[in-house]
Formats: sequence, structure tokens, C-alpha cells
Amino acid sequence: MATNQRIICLFLSQYAMEMLDSSTEGGDSDEEDETSLAVITSMEIERHPRQVGYLNVISLYSDNDFFRHFRITRTTFLYVLSYLQDENFRSEIAFHGGCHPMTIDEVLFINLQYLGNQGAIRLLADKFNRTESSIWKAIGEFCHFMFEKQSDFIKWPSKQEIRAVSRQFRQKAKFPGVVCALDGSHIPFHPKHPNKTPYRNYKKFHSFNVMAAALPNRSFCYVFCGFPGSVHDSTVFQNCSLFQKLDTRCNDFFDPKTNHIIADSAFPLKEWLTTPFKKSSGQPLSQAKKIFNRKLSSTRMVIELIFGDLKNRFKRCTDVNTSIERGVEIVVTCCVLHNICIQQGDLFYGGNINPNDLHCNVNPNPQNVVRDNRAAERKRQLICDSLQTRRPVVAFRRRRV
Repeated sequence: MATNQRIICLFLSQYAMEMLDSSTEGGDSDEEDETSLAVITSMEIERHPRQVGYLNVISLYSDNDFFRHFRITRTTFLYVLSYLQDENFRSEIAFHGGCHPMTIDEVLFINLQYLGNQGAIRLLADKFNRTESSIWKAIGEFCHFMFEKQSDFIKWPSKQEIRAVSRQFRQKAKFPGVVCALDGSHIPFHPKHPNKTPYRNYKKFHSFNVMAAALPNRSFCYVFCGFPGSVHDSTVFQNCSLFQKLDTRCNDFFDPKTNHIIADSAFPLKEWLTTPFKKSSGQPLSQAKKIFNRKLSSTRMVIELIFGDLKNRFKRCTDVNTSIERGVEIVVTCCVLHNICIQQGDLFYGGNINPNDLHCNVNPNPQNVVRDNRAAERKRQLICDSLQTRRPVVAFRRRRV
């Protein structure tokens, strides 16, 4: 192979010299000379030395170093690896000569390092002794596969499970009937020029929205991702599949008379969706309504914590520099891996992410929010009244951290 490349370069150099001679006789400009030399240079194959044997180095990592590099424990890694093998991930790949195809564990190592860090693709290519295109292909295959399999790990609780879920939520701040906590977060994003405007949010950076619902154990039970950053959370929610299902046949999921989702005041009040009381006509809220809002906020805090967990563990979610299609698959894959970690007891509540980097409630409330309905208002007032008879007002003062 090397001999053939030398012969080709020899012929090209001879051809270029003839072009140089003819251009000199014809009195052409030096630009043609530079072009000819550029042709010769471009045909020479540039060699990039890379690391060799990194997969062997991984086996020598301590458990702490393994987690620092791949953001999950070895136990969780083996579980994901076993799942990929059972689901025949990359089973159609065959070796026909040339470079050996990546093994499943190598693909998983590459993706975990990509999702857990903000490093460049060329660094992964150098570390795993692969080309940059091969790294991109491995990332695309894995994220698309996990995106398609998200329903195996991101599940809405069944009617039998909702009673236990509601009990766990109630232990947080004595707020009754909670099924899950709902909110949206923005993923910083770098769209190409023709599509930049829709993704520019109120805080003047480009992003896309991820709408999610959280359970009390800080796992996702619903994820909807991809709406442009300029769209408000309430509008995103009203266009997602969960809203359409709950608004038409809520009884299939839970009893709206006794259970509900909780969210902040940016969302519309529904019989199945409880939000805080708002000030009306500049009048201050009563003490009872303030207590209701505090308890709801304390219970709802789990959704903001889960966004913090996600962005602390998988740093790629703090800045995605791909197409929107791949960006959505990347974020959903991180949500799936997060749920797997919770399932495996692989908890990570560390990190030092700035609360402002969570990017919740980025856009101001829209003017065309769906009006509250009477049944939802009555239900919210009943919950508010029930909370007053349980504990004295003093018990609901916020603690200083």
C-alpha cells in the first residue's frame, strides 16, 4: 500500500512540474503555481500518532477513577453492557477485513466519556485509537438506540404504584395526592444560521427545551425534548403527548379527584394539575395560601434536583454542539442512563453546578395561558383548607441554610 502511494505521489509531482514549466512559458501568475503545489500536498496522507491500549488501562482504574472518567459505577456499566447484548445492539456488524469493528464495551466506554464530559471528539479519537468519524458514528448509533428504547426505563407509574408514590411525596412536606412533579429545563445549543432565531430564548442564548416529570426517588417518569428555546414551558407542555392524554382521558392514569401532578405557576391550573396560588389585583395572599404554596414548592423541588443531578453527572447536557436531531437523542439518552443509575443504586448528588445553569423558567409567562377552571380551583382550595388543620403555621417557616 505504501509503495502504491509513493508511485501516485511521483506521478503527481511530475505532472505538477510540467504545469509549472508551461505556466512559466505562458507568463501566468503565481497563483497557478501555488494551486499545483497544493494538489501535491493534499494527496499526501497525513499520519496522526494515537494512544494504543487504552482499553487495557481502563481495567486498572480504581472504582473512584472509573467513576470520574465514565460517570457511572462498574456495576451500572456491566448492567448497561448486559442490556445492550441482550437487545442485540450492533449485532448486524460483521468483520470484512481492515480495522476491526468496535466491540460493544468499547462503544459504551466512548459514549460514557462523551456524555459525561465536554471534551472534543478528537480527544476521544486519540484515546481510543479510532478516527473522528468512527467516534461520531459510535455516538450516533448508541444514542439513537437508547432513544428508541427509552420506554424500557422511563415509565409512568401504574395505578397500583401511584399510591406508594403519593405516600413518598407526602413525606416531603405533607402535601397530599402528588403523582409527579413537572417542569422544563433549557439545554444550551448551537444551531446553524438559518434556524437560529426560534432557538434564541428570553435570556438571549440559544437552547432547546426538555420537559420532564419526576418521581420522589429523583427518577424521570416522562421526558419530552426538542422544542425551540423561545417557546414557553406552558406552551411546550400543552403540545406534548402527556398533556393530550391527561386532558382527554386522565382516569386511565390516575383519579383526578384525589391525585394530581404539581408544577409552578407558569403552567395552567387543571383538575389533574395543581399549581400555586397567584396574587390577584395586587392583593397579598392569605397566610393559608402562602402555606399551601410553600408546601407545594417544597414537594415540587424534586424536579429541579433531578435536572441538577442530570447536568452534574452528564456534563454534555450543559452545552450540546450538534444538530437538533442528535441533540435530542443525546439528552434523552442521558435521561435514560440517569434512570438506570437510580435503579442500580448508583446515586450521585455531588457536583457544584450553578443553580443558574439549570435554566428553569427561562422565558416569561405568556399572555395566552389556558384559563383556570372552576373544578380545579375548588380542588385546590380544598387542599389548602385541609393543610391548615394539620399543623400550626409556625411549623412551615423556611429553614435557613
